Amino acid sequence: MRRLGELLTGRGDDVPRPSSVRAGRTVSIGFALAAVGFALGYVYGGPPVRTGLMLLSGMVAAVAIAVGMRLHRVTDQRPWVLVIIALLLLTMSNAAWFHVTLHGRVKPPDLLVVPPQLGGYVFMLAASLLIVLRHAPRDASGTIDAAVWGISLAAPLWEFAFRPHMLRSGIGTAGLFLVLTQLLVLLGICGALLRVARTSESGRACLNFLFASLGCTILGIAVVNMGPVTGENASLPALFFAVGYLALGAAGLHPSVKQLSEPAANLAPPTLKLQLGVLGAALLLIPLCGGLGQLLGQPADGLLLTLAPLLSIPLVLVRISRLKHALVHQATHDELTGLVNRRQLFTEMHQAIAAHAGGAPGDLALIYCDLNGFKPVNDEHGHEAGDAILRATARRITDAVRAGDVVARIGGDEFLIFCVDADDATARSLGDRIARSIAVPVPWGGRDLTVTAAVGAVTWTERRIVAPDELLAAADERMYVDKRGSAQGRQHLRPERLDERPQVLPHVVQVDPVEAESRVAS
Repeated sequence: MRRLGELLTGRGDDVPRPSSVRAGRTVSIGFALAAVGFALGYVYGGPPVRTGLMLLSGMVAAVAIAVGMRLHRVTDQRPWVLVIIALLLLTMSNAAWFHVTLHGRVKPPDLLVVPPQLGGYVFMLAASLLIVLRHAPRDASGTIDAAVWGISLAAPLWEFAFRPHMLRSGIGTAGLFLVLTQLLVLLGICGALLRVARTSESGRACLNFLFASLGCTILGIAVVNMGPVTGENASLPALFFAVGYLALGAAGLHPSVKQLSEPAANLAPPTLKLQLGVLGAALLLIPLCGGLGQLLGQPADGLLLTLAPLLSIPLVLVRISRLKHALVHQATHDELTGLVNRRQLFTEMHQAIAAHAGGAPGDLALIYCDLNGFKPVNDEHGHEAGDAILRATARRITDAVRAGDVVARIGGDEFLIFCVDADDATARSLGDRIARSIAVPVPWGGRDLTVTAAVGAVTWTERRIVAPDELLAAADERMYVDKRGSAQGRQHLRPERLDERPQVLPHVVQVDPVEAESRVAS
């Protein structure tokens, strides 16, 4: 019970604020009291009371989510807006049941029940995808795989448990269609959320309420379609559904909804792992189950073979699309720092130089940044410390430059910054700001690691095409002038590279007289 209380109130999170803990406890207690009250109503109330409570539970859940969005100032409200829309659609279906119950009829027309329920569950699936994709940017592909597996595992559950019993009960095509859609969507959501739960500590309480909602809904569907619903069991399905609605409302009202909906940004590159065998096995499970009857001389399950691919194939397409974007990102960005690489930098430089030659306003600048003292840090403290230095340098350069400037890592401890519409003063100011930022010690392993930067900048003013390599060579030469002037950087000089670089025409580099004298003196 203590562990359950920690999960529901969020006390297992990273030092939650006391106000959030109190609010979480209030939501948990309120949910428990509401669930007990509804259970008593279902046990002692007649059919009108039961259908009325189920109608009320959906409305209460929608209001609770709306209040939670405003109370906790959730910025990304899109998934929860979809949940509210889903609840309103499901409430329309519950209203139809409530109406016929009041008038003593057996059941409402399928047109008033089936479309709203289908729409509600589709919106639920869309909302869950928004949540999981927002929450796990590095593991979005794995989350999609988990959702596909959830949908696929619904296939044997449907084919060997639900469908035979429903066919024996004489349930029509509309009923079969509705229940199969519910199972596919709910298990798909469950698979995706289980994947999110692996890395979501701050949003765990909200997730637990979502799992409770899913579990109650699946139990309700199972009891309605597979178990006896007469006598004492007549109230069980509606009770499960109502408690599921209340749990969904508690998820949206709990303070942890903000952490689940707005996780901390992760700047690391997305994973490229594509487990074709695992994903293929999940997709094969659907036609295997749906076509097994035909292999045994019975009709194939056309509903399963139609609906399951309609839900799983779009997820697979999203998965492939993410893989494509990840491959493009890998080809154009540095894996360690997330900055663009040399190839992508030169591509953007070619485009900007062509635009500049065509009359685009402003001049171009290229800033070359090389770290002083990086090799001793790397040798003394190891590659992990070196990687920490490089990542910190990438962040600091990105923070120091202007919006629109392109920051690239071209290898080792060398960085380039390409600036459009930047004159000499701008390039010099940016170079000074970058050097000061990099010189700030980097905390690592209980100690401060310090490096400095040698910075060289060139500008290009002529309205003609110049090769990016020429600008790079000129900026490199400027950087080495700066490095020679630093006693700390003498051991890192690579003078032999100066002879290997192509000669740059004098008009490529705008050199001020003071710097010219220093170069001659050196």
